[in-house]
Amino acid sequence: MTLNTLLIIDSSENNADLYYRTRFFVPDPAIFIEHRGEKILVLSDLELDRGKKEAEVDAVLSLTEYRKNLPPKKRNKAGVIDMLDLVFKELKIKGALVPGSFPIKYADELRKLGYRIDYKKMEPFFEERLKKTAQEIDFIRDALKKTAKAMELAIRMIASSEIKKDKLFLNGKVLTSERIKGEINAELSRSGFTAQHTIVAGGTQSSMPHHTGEGPLLAGKPIVIDIFPRSQENGYFGDMTRTVVKGEPSEEGERMYQTVLKGQKLGIRLIKDGVKAKEVHGAIVDFFKKNGFETGNIDGKQQGFIHSTGHGLGLEIHEPPRVSSGDDVLEEGNVVTVEPGLYYEKLGGVRIEDVVVVKKDGCLNLTRCPKRFRV
Repeated sequence: MTLNTLLIIDSSENNADLYYRTRFFVPDPAIFIEHRGEKILVLSDLELDRGKKEAEVDAVLSLTEYRKNLPPKKRNKAGVIDMLDLVFKELKIKGALVPGSFPIKYADELRKLGYRIDYKKMEPFFEERLKKTAQEIDFIRDALKKTAKAMELAIRMIASSEIKKDKLFLNGKVLTSERIKGEINAELSRSGFTAQHTIVAGGTQSSMPHHTGEGPLLAGKPIVIDIFPRSQENGYFGDMTRTVVKGEPSEEGERMYQTVLKGQKLGIRLIKDGVKAKEVHGAIVDFFKKNGFETGNIDGKQQGFIHSTGHGLGLEIHEPPRVSSGDDVLEEGNVVTVEPGLYYEKLGGVRIEDVVVVKKDGCLNLTRCPKRFRV
């Protein structure tokens, strides 16, 4: 039996596939069914009227009404699967295809009721998400504009600071990672975006790619700023990283920055429709190695180019395709980050990140924000 019915039970604020199909933000788990070309949402009374107005579906059903159809003894203890069972029977559905993230609890309960439940191994659940429409690209471009504004604010704070005893001071107070992150997040909030886990990591902290940063920022040491906010209106992400230094960097630190910048340019030049992602990633790995920047276990820690070149960007901050050593092939319409980096405990870290759209004969860079190391 081929399963043509699709089923998701989740919150669309957490499930990008559910939001993609309905364009409806709901904070609590809802039931989504796609059956014979029709999209159906089953919502609680709390969300019912809003769903009927806003959700891009063919029908919005009431969870409460289905609960009323249950036997009185079962009504108060009924769970979501009890109501879904009634919907399936009404629509004569015998089974469904679900995402790989579908809760095993729900799958087991449905199977006990006699339904066939299979999961889709490939991600995303709706493969159309891999190739962005013109509207989606506009949403991402707008997110990047807002991200650039916040990035420029952060860099201005660092550029305007004064050096006292190797620490940065702004307006008479020590300039800390926390202070800059607060300004970044506030600026994005005013623009209608939510920023979480923003990175402003200096010195040794910058040598750990996802260290969010804490404490005073130091002169002459690289500061990695990585901002990846999500639009509160349409759900699309921006993603951008810049690395800056206030004061005189070490000679090797300067060389590392220039190498990463050239590596990023190399990656962007190689991206086009049909290219294997591992060819892009491998070319940057080789370029770094030729320039003396090795990757591997150094002094008991993984150092060098220790992450992938990039990832897909859209309704999730990390989504396919991956620009890494894997088997992904880039296709026209993919939106991916290009963010090579080098990380050494003694030198700190450098990462530079832009977002591009894959085109037939190359790619289009959507990011508009200066790249300068010394500020």
